[in-house]
Amino acid sequence: MYKFYIGLLDGSEEEIMLPVSPEEVKVTQAGNTETYNIYQMGDVVKSGNRKLLKLSISSLFPLHEAPYVVTNKLQHPSTYVNKLYSWKQRNKILTFKVIGGYYPIDRLWLIEDFEINEKAGEVGDIYYTINLTEYREHRARRVTLSSNNGKTTISKDCKNSRPVTKQMPKTYIVKSGDTLWKIAKSQLGNGNLYKEIAKQNNIKNPNLIYPGQKLKMPYKEVM
Repeated sequence: MYKFYIGLLDGSEEEIMLPVSPEEVKVTQAGNTETYNIYQMGDVVKSGNRKLLKLSISSLFPLHEAPYVVTNKLQHPSTYVNKLYSWKQRNKILTFKVIGGYYPIDRLWLIEDFEINEKAGEVGDIYYTINLTEYREHRARRVTLSSNNGKTTISKDCKNSRPVTKQMPKTYIVKSGDTLWKIAKSQLGNGNLYKEIAKQNNIKNPNLIYPGQKLKMPYKEVM
């Protein structure tokens, strides 16, 4: 049985376990190409950096218990709706994980659209569609402006400067609400290193970790 969870990256609030598993999770990645017309040659295509992933989930928040409800702690539909609206309004960075199978899209997300509706004859049940957009961290480059004899010069960070490195911690104790991505991000500085942690600890399913579990950290230097 698959179980789906949406939660905050910082773990400051309890994550949501979707009470009814969606029939499908749709992930799309649009192309990012540009077409040019070259004289006496015709059209050519130039590829660019990839666009952000989009993830769409549709299901329902039921008012009453039913055989298709996968959680033992069913909450009122308004509880789920209010929490998701709150996360959207505050632009919270979210995690999305699946328990019970391997799900390859391990990313951070922001809620782009959240739509709800009720159907005739199903009073109290809230049907919803959540559209998530991939969140990618970025850093602004530092630019310093200076005036020299009436001329303005621009100095930028040196691309070839030696990066600051730090040594990874040796062990970590899993806390409630942790994911391997979150642990890799907070402890190692890069969430994508979660695979290294899984490999180091012989974890076949990265989604299956538990509070109190002691993890060995990969012994490397991180940028």
